[in-house]
Amino acid sequence: MRALFLFLASFALAQAPKPLKVGALTGEALYPGGLGVAYGEARLVAQGLGLSLWEGEGQVALGLGSRFRSFPVLAREGEAARKGAAWKREGRTYVPLKPLAEALGLSYRAQVGIDLGLPWARLLGVERAQGRILLRFSREVNAMWREGGVLFLLAQGAEPGLRQEALGLFLPLEAPPDRLFYPGGGQVALEWGPLPRPTPTVLLDPGHGGADPGVVVEGLREKDLALDLARRVAARLPGSRLTRKGDETLPLEARLLQTQTASVVVSFHVTGGSALNLYLPKARSTPLAKNAEALLRTAPKEQAALLKVYAGDPRLLAEALARAFSALGLVVAQAEGPYALTDVPGAAVVLEVGVERLKTPEARETLAQAVAQGVRQYLEGP
Repeated sequence: MRALFLFLASFALAQAPKPLKVGALTGEALYPGGLGVAYGEARLVAQGLGLSLWEGEGQVALGLGSRFRSFPVLAREGEAARKGAAWKREGRTYVPLKPLAEALGLSYRAQVGIDLGLPWARLLGVERAQGRILLRFSREVNAMWREGGVLFLLAQGAEPGLRQEALGLFLPLEAPPDRLFYPGGGQVALEWGPLPRPTPTVLLDPGHGGADPGVVVEGLREKDLALDLARRVAARLPGSRLTRKGDETLPLEARLLQTQTASVVVSFHVTGGSALNLYLPKARSTPLAKNAEALLRTAPKEQAALLKVYAGDPRLLAEALARAFSALGLVVAQAEGPYALTDVPGAAVVLEVGVERLKTPEARETLAQAVAQGVRQYLEGP
């Protein structure tokens, strides 16, 4: 009986609040639900270590440079501890300390109490360019604008133009930066001036190649015709790129990997006769691509142009290509394309051209011009 009493007493003591040291600040580490998981108040942790703190409806996040850790906020302490969530108690939000330390690279020591720390960062170098300053540290740091400059919290170093203060390293500036962001790897970037506008990318995919000749009609191989046509289109679209530049075998997986960063994808194939077919995806797999079709038809022109860089509408692209072909007196048939098209975030179509329309260089030039015109109209149009 005495042994049981001592066990219960020691267990209760282990779950009782303990001293919590966070940098230079002190508080209490709590153990919600008696499950042995140490929690600390989010605001205390953020202030003590110079972390960023964001609290929203049912969510809290703490960050250090490019690294962050978010937690759902629950009211029942036992459920919060079991799920590793944050815990709301008397209007204050508490977060599990060990998972936070692991995510942000903090030191975590559990002895008589809990000691949560962050070693000072060392400044490794400063790169200055027109409208940009990049600072590199030995670890991730947080930076904040203060009257007259930017303070890099818990950072130290010797560099002309910076001065050491009690809270960190201070960079005097005449004007605050237009952008302050964390590229990762302990870097902090400060930039002035308008944000560079992203430009759309066009990927042209000549079908088949290498060991796979595709269809062969009257000695003309699909892989050769597709590559020739794609090269002619690329010559009219500066900055566009090809999935393959020569007669090489390229697996579907490798082609799809290249499409993930393309705004427009046109895959070229050849069929018999004089047909002209456009194949479109039946559905879209990414959330942004799913919404792009509706957004592009209602968004103002500037917003639509920006959206087309990252996600597109294959149907709008097909419409633009059909108009360009129509100007040549050509009618295009449209149908559902291969399943692989669904995983492409940009506007992707398969263009299948009858071999009769590709027999002469002049005919290929005419088709290439129409394709390039259609792509430009899609990217520039509403």
